Amino acid sequence: MNIFDTIENNAIKNKYINNTAVTQITSGNKIKAISYKELIDQSTKVSQLLLNLGIQSKDKIYISSSDSINFITSFLGAIKVGVIPIPGNSELPQSQTLHILNDSSPSIILSDKTLDINQLKFSSLLYTNRNWKKLLSDIKIKKIKKINTKNNQAAFLIYSSGTTGLPKAIIHQHAIIKNTYFLHKNILKLKTKDKIFTTSKLFFAYALGNNFFAPLIIGLNTIFNDNLIENPNLTYIIKKFNPKAVFSVPTVYRRLLEDPKTNRKKLSETKYYISAGERIPDKLYNDWKSKVKSPLLNCYGTTETLAIVIATRPFNSKLGSTGKPIENIQTKLINKREQLSKTNGLLYIRHSTFSKAYLNNNINNHKTFSKGWIRTGDIWSIKNKHWYYQGREDDLIKVAGKWVNPKEIENLISDMDNILDCFCIAFHTKQGTLRIALFLYVNKNKNENLIIKQVKTKIDSLPNYKKPYIIKVIYKLPQTATGKVKRNDLQMFIKGKDL
Repeated sequence: MNIFDTIENNAIKNKYINNTAVTQITSGNKIKAISYKELIDQSTKVSQLLLNLGIQSKDKIYISSSDSINFITSFLGAIKVGVIPIPGNSELPQSQTLHILNDSSPSIILSDKTLDINQLKFSSLLYTNRNWKKLLSDIKIKKIKKINTKNNQAAFLIYSSGTTGLPKAIIHQHAIIKNTYFLHKNILKLKTKDKIFTTSKLFFAYALGNNFFAPLIIGLNTIFNDNLIENPNLTYIIKKFNPKAVFSVPTVYRRLLEDPKTNRKKLSETKYYISAGERIPDKLYNDWKSKVKSPLLNCYGTTETLAIVIATRPFNSKLGSTGKPIENIQTKLINKREQLSKTNGLLYIRHSTFSKAYLNNNINNHKTFSKGWIRTGDIWSIKNKHWYYQGREDDLIKVAGKWVNPKEIENLISDMDNILDCFCIAFHTKQGTLRIALFLYVNKNKNENLIIKQVKTKIDSLPNYKKPYIIKVIYKLPQTATGKVKRNDLQMFIKGKDL
């Protein structure tokens, strides 16, 4: 069944059609809210506009805008008539945006930013979001014939972050919506009319699955604001809306604890805090546990799944652990000998609703997808039924002919006093030798030399080839729009004299 039809039918059948679906907080704390009926009606106007423009089923539309109700209705309106939306990150460098456009060839481009269309290898209708809104204002809602959609038909594309190369387009089918809400309904026990707040951008798989599709399928009210990462304004949000759950990333939770304006007592009024995108550092986990009564849940998912795959259970967590796999998802670990392992290895996941392929990428299709299984590229270990993330397969560094897992070093010092977070990366010396650099993220008022001395003592037990060649204290983290740390950009802190 078409994703749009599933959302509409659920709203009518379960009688929350007149409830608030989405609440947008704009600059100056101005509030825009629409009901499920209004969401459906406004999305249908988009569907009608696309038909008027001659856009056909299986054509594509690229939507690059700030998180807004208009983004949501444009996305759903496209899906309703079988047009394939592609959520775009407006903060991407133009080179990456052009790669995405040339790779996907959308029939319509909606963009907040000016694009050099001369670099496009295809013909497309280009609209600014302002012009798009003007066109929509003249559309009258008509009854649109429903499209016969199969569960395995492409519904939308979402591009990977591109942190390790050019972004890849993951093809998601209409069936994906059946598996996005397991965490919300079965673990968090969220119910119709409950409110959630998210700081994650909607072009990001984490948000698209957990803060877009999942809430709409079970009748929640999703709240978001414009400046999500830099100013989540959680104290105001909690006081005003009383959300039952907050979805964010470690960076935001760390910032909340550091901000003297944060009302920690007020934070405890929200029942759950969900974190994904990156593993929660031990120091942050302990600080949160000591200062906020509500649990901070460590969760893991991939762009290929759109849903949370592994999650901490409320009030049943272990330091450093991401909990255990979601019950309706198949998992397996494959060790270096290509054998099944009960303790550690490369994670494979499977569910009938998950993505089955990338767009225009046969090499990675062969590497990633096989017999319904997805090869995640992530290394995990299991101890006493608790799962621990050990880093990316691609992050392994070969030093002096021996493999080093950066996570091993990071985990060793992540719970040390005064260290908010730490990151290991590989770099080449002037002589071309591959070495490890360790970056320590700390508050500015801390003794830099003392911290480095304490870290050196802590890692002294490591073999020499695993010991960092450079240890640097940093006071600011280079981040993506979604709050992830850009590890490759940490190289800018290494100066020539360090080599």
